[in-house]
Amino acid sequence: MSPDGASDSPAVTGAGAALLAPRWKPAPGPQWGPAATVPSARRWRPSPKLVVAVAVPVVLLVVAGTVVAVTRPDLPRPKVLDTAALQRQVLTVLRADYGLNADAVACPVDQPVIEGHRFTCTAEVDGATVTTWVTVRSTGQLEVARPK
Repeated sequence: MSPDGASDSPAVTGAGAALLAPRWKPAPGPQWGPAATVPSARRWRPSPKLVVAVAVPVVLLVVAGTVVAVTRPDLPRPKVLDTAALQRQVLTVLRADYGLNADAVACPVDQPVIEGHRFTCTAEVDGATVTTWVTVRSTGQLEVARPK
């Protein structure tokens, strides 16, 4: 109570009398650990020098690779079968070796000349479409299987 007889707390009357405000302050935040929010000015951003230091070598490597690929046609490239010659050879094998009445052969293009590589060709035999396996052998010869 004050010397004049009044109460130290503010007078509250009515229904709000039970809701008195506390006289203490809330506890301060933690003194360690991550901050609740990071100001946008404090985010890490790469410097322009770092961006240039990384981008320039990458661009130079891409340009050098393109120049070498265009100017050096003698670099090893995988050998592929001539599709027209392949189809003629398969047709010949079907007619001569298997005695079939084959009319046309269709084989996929750009088949690599690698020993053991296997692929299929389709052929028209007596009006029906059949499939035959073709395998590349070590001598560069082709092995044509009997069609199914």
